This record gives sequence, C-alpha cells and structure tokens, in this order.
Amino acid sequence: MKLRLISAVAVLAALFGACSFEADLPDVQITQRGLIVPGVPQTTPASPSSTPTFFSLSSSDVAWAKGMKTDVLIHRVQIAASGSLSTLDFIDCVHVTVAAPSNSEGAIPIMDYERNEESPSSSVIDVNIPAPVDIATVWSADQTVVELQMAGQLPEQDWTVDVTLSLSGKITYKS
Repeated sequence: MKLRLISAVAVLAALFGACSFEADLPDVQITQRGLIVPGVPQTTPASPSSTPTFFSLSSSDVAWAKGMKTDVLIHRVQIAASGSLSTLDFIDCVHVTVAAPSNSEGAIPIMDYERNEESPSSSVIDVNIPAPVDIATVWSADQTVVELQMAGQLPEQDWTVDVTLSLSGKITYKS
C-alpha cells in the first residue's frame, strides 16, 4: 500500500530531527473495502429512498500527517459494487463529505453525483473532481469521517460497496 511509503518518510524525518524535507505525493489511493450499506425498507413501491453510510480513517491510518504541514487534495471518488451486487444502476445520486468530529468547521463537501438517464449500466460510480478539494484541515485529525449519502431505489437488504479516494498532496517537515 502506498501509505507505507508515507510512513517511512515520517520515520526518516524523525530520525534526522534537525533537518527539513518536502515530499510530493502525486497519487495516493485509500480504499474502504466491503462498506456495509444498510437496507432501506420500501414504504411504497417505486418510492425513492436514501441512506447515509459512514467510514472512518483513524489516526493510525494518517499518523504520518501528525506534526507535519500537509496539503491534501481529493481528485477522484470511486464507488464499486461488491458482494452480490452486479450493478449500481439503482443509485440516482450520491453526496460525499469528509469531516473530523473534533473540528468545529463542519463537513467538507467532496462530491455530488447524479445519474444521467442515458448512462450505461455499470457496477462503478467513478467521479473525477475537476477542482480538487482541499481536506487538509480534517485530514490530520485523530479521526476523519467520510460520509456517503446515497439515494434511489435502494435495496431492502444490506449491501456492500468498495469506496476509493484518490488523493495527492505535499508534506513539509521542518525541525
């Protein structure tokens, strides 16, 4: 995983305490596999429903960012069907935010997706973010929470997806 390289950079910085360095991280991917999305009981047939789903990046996932100046940008979000799902065609829209519970600034909107009626059937929702979103203020918190708010003709039973965040950034360390 690419995050191990980042951890090694942080260890080197600690070993050479009286130095400074700067590292560009052009392409880092973080994937949450098998994210369980709760099923939504249908109150009326063909009635759209929505559900929020969360996952967290703990301080151990981003420990390398502690004590360093970081610039972190999200460039792309990919949501892929997993488990028994073969398609995500039932999803009409997705709203993704990133927040740190300890940060009073609130959630940072990352992505808004709306399915086009002419879109071909797909097992993946893949959204490139034209103006990458800066999440540095929540990235280095003890806990970073990613929320997906999905709406559409959602299944009544629990289902799973894999979520991949594509990031880039810069780390600056000065002792």
